[in-house]
Amino acid sequence: MLRITADVFSGRQNPVWTVGEERTARNTLRALSEGSELLTEDAPARAGVGFRGLLVESLSDEAAPDLRLGSTTYLPVGREAKGPRAAELAERLIGLLDRVDTSLDTEEGVSLPEPLRPFLTTQLTTATEEGSRSGVSIQEGGQETSESFTAAATCYYDVTPFNPGFWNDDQNTRLRNNCYNYASNWRNNTFAQPGRGCGSQYTALTCAEVGRGALCDGMHRRYDCFPDSEWPRHLVALVIWPNTDFHWYRLQSEGYWAHKPGSTAARNVDNSNRVINNPETCDRGPYTQFCGYFYGCHTQRQRIR
Repeated sequence: MLRITADVFSGRQNPVWTVGEERTARNTLRALSEGSELLTEDAPARAGVGFRGLLVESLSDEAAPDLRLGSTTYLPVGREAKGPRAAELAERLIGLLDRVDTSLDTEEGVSLPEPLRPFLTTQLTTATEEGSRSGVSIQEGGQETSESFTAAATCYYDVTPFNPGFWNDDQNTRLRNNCYNYASNWRNNTFAQPGRGCGSQYTALTCAEVGRGALCDGMHRRYDCFPDSEWPRHLVALVIWPNTDFHWYRLQSEGYWAHKPGSTAARNVDNSNRVINNPETCDRGPYTQFCGYFYGCHTQRQRIR
C-alpha cells in the first residue's frame, strides 16, 4: 500500500490518499524508480508556498527495497522540480485519485472550492508555469520597507532573532507545526488552527473568518495594544489563498519577516527566494489577499492548538 500526500497547504492539513491495490501500488513505485533523478528525500528547503510537491510513503516493505526506493520519497514540482518530467509523474500520482480512498482534514467545516483532483491538477499547471519562469537567486538587498509597518507605532511589540533550526532540525517538529505555530512562536506539535484553542475555529477561508479565529485565541489587531504582562508580543501578518488556505508571517529582530509553510522548513525568503522585507509586496504565490497585521501575546500562544 502507498500513502500519497499533496504538499500544497500552509495552514490547514494537506490532502492525503491511499493506494491499496497491490499492482497499482507496485507500478506506481516502479514509475518513481525509473524517474529517480526527479526525487528527493524531503521537500526542498526553499519550496515556498503553494503546490510544492508530492510525498509518497510505502506502508509495507515488500516493494520499495528492490526498486531502490526508501520508505518515503518526495517529488518536487514547480520551480523546485528536478526536470521537465516531474509534472508528468505528478499527474500520474494525482490521477490515482479516481480509484483510491481520499482524506482531507475538514474538521473546520471548510471544503475545497472544487473536487480534489481538478484542484490539484490546476495547481500543478500553475506551479509548472511559474517554475518555467523562475531562476531568481536569493537577493539580500537593502531594507526595503512598508510605511504600514514602519510608521511610528503606538504600541510596543517584541521581536526575536531568526532561529530556523528550532523548527527545522527535528523532523517531528517540522512536520507537526505550521505557519500559525510559527507566527505564535509556540512549538506545540498540533498543526495549530486559528480559533480552535478558544473553541471557535474559523468556518471559512477568508480574511474576516481566519482573523476572527485568531482574535478569539487572544491576538489583537495592530495598534490594539497589549500590556507588558503579555510579553512576548509578536508582530505578525495574515494572508489568504481565497477559499483555500491561510498563511502567517512573523517579524524578526533582523528587520525581515519569516514564515513556515505547512510542514516544510521555516525560512525568511518568499517564492522568488528574496528575503522578505515586506509581507504585503513579497511573492506569496496563490496567497493573494493581504489581511493585515496582528499582535500575538503570551496568553494567545499558550491557548493555540
